[in-house]
Amino acid sequence: MMKTLFKIFPIIPMIFFGACTNSDMAGGTTETENAIATVSIQVNNGKKPAKASYRVLPSWYVTDSTGNVNADDITYVGETDSLGRILIENHKEGSYTIQIEQGDSALVYQYTLNGLSKNFSVPKAYLKKKGTVNGWVSLPDSAKYAWVNFEGIGRVAKTDSLGYFVADKLPVGHVSIKSWSGDDTECIAEAKVAVPTADTLRIGHLLSPAKNGLVQTLNINPTDLVSDWMRPLTVPFVLTLRLDSTNFDFTKAREDGSDVNLYASNGTTVPMAIENWEPDIKSAVISIRLEDLADTADTWSLESGNPDAVAPEKVDIWEGISDSLWYELNTVEVFNFESGSPVSDLPSPLRRDAWYVQLHKKDTLTDSVTVSFLSSNASVTTVDSRMGKAMHIDYAVDYPDIVVFGTRLTRHQHDWSRMDSLVVWMRTDGDFEIILESLDDPLNYKASYKGTGKSLIEWTRYCLKPEDFTYKFRDYHGWEYVRNRITNFTIFSYNGTETWIDAVRVYGVNRDDLR
Repeated sequence: MMKTLFKIFPIIPMIFFGACTNSDMAGGTTETENAIATVSIQVNNGKKPAKASYRVLPSWYVTDSTGNVNADDITYVGETDSLGRILIENHKEGSYTIQIEQGDSALVYQYTLNGLSKNFSVPKAYLKKKGTVNGWVSLPDSAKYAWVNFEGIGRVAKTDSLGYFVADKLPVGHVSIKSWSGDDTECIAEAKVAVPTADTLRIGHLLSPAKNGLVQTLNINPTDLVSDWMRPLTVPFVLTLRLDSTNFDFTKAREDGSDVNLYASNGTTVPMAIENWEPDIKSAVISIRLEDLADTADTWSLESGNPDAVAPEKVDIWEGISDSLWYELNTVEVFNFESGSPVSDLPSPLRRDAWYVQLHKKDTLTDSVTVSFLSSNASVTTVDSRMGKAMHIDYAVDYPDIVVFGTRLTRHQHDWSRMDSLVVWMRTDGDFEIILESLDDPLNYKASYKGTGKSLIEWTRYCLKPEDFTYKFRDYHGWEYVRNRITNFTIFSYNGTETWIDAVRVYGVNRDDLR
């Protein structure tokens, strides 16, 4: 039967380890009729044996709401001997927790003794500074708070009205936690944690036993979402969380992601928006609003799989953010040609690869293609344009021969499923194809838009949405096949004499989508 904090204990002063000096229990304890085993621990403080106190409680033990421990409930209590040793002979069988303490340092060990396991030994136990644990539980609708019990060490914490709790000065080591609401005896949350030394463990959401196997939790440090190119941060700010098969199990979430919620360490919701959710290719992008720079020191919990979850409230995560910051966080410039250099204009820290212009000449009899650099009837220059410089290609090529202009965007395949649009300024008198493709795949997947030039004098702005990449032919597979494989940007030109290209920019992605 489950032990609960509602067991009635007499209200007595807290037992201080330093006062536990019963010589009959120091270094050895009295025999009991069920005693079968031995516990031995060598306690050190640095390189020296430590003078420390200890007490042993059943591992299931919980204290009352005052945090007092009944002396009759303590199984063993004592101090280390002159060599820093704890020796408990003829120990009772069962599961126990021993807490060892010296000043502001403490350790905790859990162990089980029975007919198959008759000894528990720690050759070297080093005292460590006490630690802190915080987190939150989901309160029942009628509850105003809950109790969080650290079993076996006689500690209890009371949550606030949101379910948030903090427990400090805990012994370092593994501890089991159980929580009850303030008006019920049913366990509403449980966990096993490792208390850190001189630090805080943010465990996020403590789940109920019924949901432990259902809910998936991803702990997120906000600073991990802040790339160097984003600094210095100003608030409000929007961070991007990318999910894939390496950090998220899409089978433990609803098909549309409507059960995904983001929580701060105190249980409050963090404003977010799912920008893209693609379980078929195991990819998703979530935008998260950062309200305060201090929040970067928090630990967030992304949860899914809770059958009772409701979709997060829709919020305008970009409210109050300048147009220039929005532009910086949601677009990537590929070309502007202002430098006149033979490389792309991708922003730092992205690698700028050389652009290339090639003539692809096709043998219609053998269906083979010969690739060469442009000859005298087709050359590449950068000249003054409406906004400075632009790419100018002279050619005299009829299909199936084509002139290819392009550059590598990334060193490996990336998912651009959340791309809003690709903008290219052009003027040409021929036919053309604007292509996003994967050159790292044997099938050379292409998402292509096919058009016909309108003028050699007037510039035309082509704003291509994913649904505009509809041209399919052989290895032209379309957006759905290419969106998560993109490595190159390419333009094919043919059936004309000139093509001008300028101001190529992608909207809906940022630099980290191309790293």
